[in-house]
Amino acid sequence: MHLLTALLVLVLLMFVGPASADLEHDFLVILDENASRIDISRHLSYYEDAAGTLNIASIIRQWPEIASSGTPDEAYNFGFSDSVYWFQTRIENHASANDRWVIEGLYPIIDKMEVFFVKPNGVIERQIAGDSVPFTSRPRDHHNINFYFELPQGESLDVFFRVQTSGAVQMRLLLWGSDDFSAADHQERFVLGLYYGLLVCMALFNLLIFLSIRDVNYLWYVSYIGFYGLLQFTLNGLAFEHLWPESTWWNNRAVSFLIAMGMFSILGFSRSFLALKQNAPGLERVFRALLLFFPVMAVAALVYPAYAPVIRVTTFMAAVSVLFILVAGALCLYRRFKPARYFMIAWTALLAGMMLYTFKTFGLIPANFITEYAIQIGSAFEVVLLSIALADRMRHLMLENQQIQKDMTTQLEQRVAARTSELEVVNRQLAALSSTDGLTGVYNRRYFDKRLAEEASRCSRQGPLSLLMIDVDHFKRLNDSLGHQAGDACLQRIARALESAVRRDTDAVARYGGEEFALILPATDSRGATVVAESIRLAVCRSLNFHWRGRPVPVSVSVGVTTASGGRRVVPENLVALADEALYQAKSAGRNTVCFLACDGAEGNRPPPETSDGGQSQH
Repeated sequence: MHLLTALLVLVLLMFVGPASADLEHDFLVILDENASRIDISRHLSYYEDAAGTLNIASIIRQWPEIASSGTPDEAYNFGFSDSVYWFQTRIENHASANDRWVIEGLYPIIDKMEVFFVKPNGVIERQIAGDSVPFTSRPRDHHNINFYFELPQGESLDVFFRVQTSGAVQMRLLLWGSDDFSAADHQERFVLGLYYGLLVCMALFNLLIFLSIRDVNYLWYVSYIGFYGLLQFTLNGLAFEHLWPESTWWNNRAVSFLIAMGMFSILGFSRSFLALKQNAPGLERVFRALLLFFPVMAVAALVYPAYAPVIRVTTFMAAVSVLFILVAGALCLYRRFKPARYFMIAWTALLAGMMLYTFKTFGLIPANFITEYAIQIGSAFEVVLLSIALADRMRHLMLENQQIQKDMTTQLEQRVAARTSELEVVNRQLAALSSTDGLTGVYNRRYFDKRLAEEASRCSRQGPLSLLMIDVDHFKRLNDSLGHQAGDACLQRIARALESAVRRDTDAVARYGGEEFALILPATDSRGATVVAESIRLAVCRSLNFHWRGRPVPVSVSVGVTTASGGRRVVPENLVALADEALYQAKSAGRNTVCFLACDGAEGNRPPPETSDGGQSQH
C-alpha cells in the first residue's frame, strides 16, 4: 500500500469493528479439482480473548460454545486492539490432486500470528510468523506471513489462528496451492521490482538535480521518496525479508517511525513547493506546528516503551496532515498559483488508484492487473507527476526571473538614460558656467575667444562677420564715487540691455574684461552692425534709467565696430584689434559715440558724435 493508503486504512482500523455477518454457519473450505487460489477470509469464525489467557487446548475444547456464529461479508478488521484474537476454519480436500498448500496472510505487519493445524486424529502442528518473529521461522522465504501444510485428497483438518499485535488486526487470508503460490510470488516480485526501481530512479535523479541547483524543494522531495519507499518496503514485508530479517524490535517499530518521517518530509515539501508563506500564511503556521510534531513522534517510536499509543497517534495525525496538504494544494490552485496544478494532479492520481483498489476489494469492479496494483500504479504516477511539478515550478521560476531581469534591465536602461540626460544637463550647465561671466551672466572672455575663432573660420568660407567692442564711459569715476556695488549693478544692467539688443540665436554677447563688452554678429554686414551698435548706444544712454540709492545715475557707452567681408581669410586677433581701435577712436571723439573701421583697413565715415542729449554721432 502507498503511504496515504496505509494512513487512511490504519485510521479506519482505529474505529472500525468487525464486519457485519449473516446468519450462516459456513466455516468450511472445500478443495475441488480446480482449486489453486481461494480467499478464506470469509470462512473464519472468531473469538476475542481479552485477557489473553487461553491456550490451544482450551480453545479446541470450548470453541463450539465461544465461537462467532456468522460468516463476515468481508475480511475481519478489528482495528487497533490489545486483545488476543482466535480464528478457526475447516479445510477439506474433496477432489484436488495437489496435497501441498500455503496459507498467506496479506497484512505482513501483524506482530505475531500462530497457526495450529489440528488433524482428525488429534495431532496438532504449530507454526509461527509475524514481524516480531525472526524471518527465518517462516516456512517460505516470502515477504508476507505464510504457513505451509500438506493435505492429501480425501482428508481434512481444522486450522486455528492466534493473533496478537500492537497494530491493527486484519485477517485477509489466501489459500494457495504450493506451486501456484510460487508462480504468483514470481509475478508479484517482478511488478514490485519495477515499482521500487522507479522510486530509486526518481530519488537518484532528483538528488542529482538538487546537487546541481541546490533547490531545497528537491531535497525535501528526495527525502519524501526515501522515507515513503522504505515505508512501502516495510508494509509489503520486503524490508523484513531483505534488510533486517533478524531485527524484530526495529521491524516492529519501523512503521511508526517511517510514517512520522515520511509525513515530516511531505509536509516540508508541500510547504516549500506551494510557497505557503506567501499563498496561505494561516496554513503555513499549521504546517510549521506539524513539522515540529512528527520528529517528536519519530523519536517516541524508538524510545517510548508502549508502541501501540505511538502508532495510533502518529497514524491519526498523519491522516489529518494529509487533509491539510490537500486543502493547501486546492487553496493555492484557487489562488492561481500555477505550480499547484501538477501538485493536485499528482494527489488525484494517487486517490484514483486508491479508489480502484477499494472498488476491487468490495467486488464492484473486476479483479485484473490494473485493479490489483492500482495503488502502486497511482503512487507511481504521483511520484512522476510531483517530479514534473518540480520541473514546472522551476520553469515558472525561470520565467519569472527572466521577466524580473528584463524589467530590471528596462528600469536600468531607463535610469541610465535619465541619468545620462541629467548628466548632459549638468554638463551643459557646467559648460555654461565655465563659459559664463559670474557677475553679468553673459558669456565670458574664454567663450568669446573660442566663438570668435569659429565664426572667423566660417566667415572665410561664407561671411560676412561683424564685431562690436563696447566700453562704459567714465566707469572708473562711477565706481570710485558710488562704490563697487554700484559699479557691479551698472554692469549687470548694461549686460541685460545688450542681450535685449540682439535678435538672433547666432549673436553672442560677452564680457571682454572690466567694463568692456563685446558683441559677435555672424552674417552681418557693416551697415547692419552699425545699426545694432547705434541701437545699443541709444538704449543705454536714453533707456537704461540706472538709479543708485534713489537717485539717477547717467550712463553711456562708446562702441567700436568692424566688419570682415566673406570669402577671405580672417584672423581673429586682427578683427579684435580693429574693433578695439575703433572703440579707442569713439572714446577719443568724446565718448557716447559709435565708430566703424573696415577689416581691410578702410576707415568708414565718422559722423559727429551723438551725445546723451541727442547730438549726431559719427559713422
